[in-house]
Amino acid sequence: MSMRITVRVPDDLGDIVKATTDNVSAYVTEALREKIARDRRRKARQNILDGIRDYEGPGVQEGAEEQLHGERRDSYRTRS
Repeated sequence: MSMRITVRVPDDLGDIVKATTDNVSAYVTEALREKIARDRRRKARQNILDGIRDYEGPGVQEGAEEQLHGERRDSYRTRS
């Protein structure tokens, strides 16, 4: 299933996209997936860093490694 979304982009950016690909929808979809994955990874890293700053015990905060692995798995899923 797909959704139609209308967006406005600067003319120069639109010209570059149209010159780069024959399938603007697929191109923009891939770009959005990559951006969303990047944002999720950035947020996960920040959450982990915030947790580490608040943690007063020895070693890495419990669950930090699992959270990173979960974000990586989710990131790979958004690329498909």
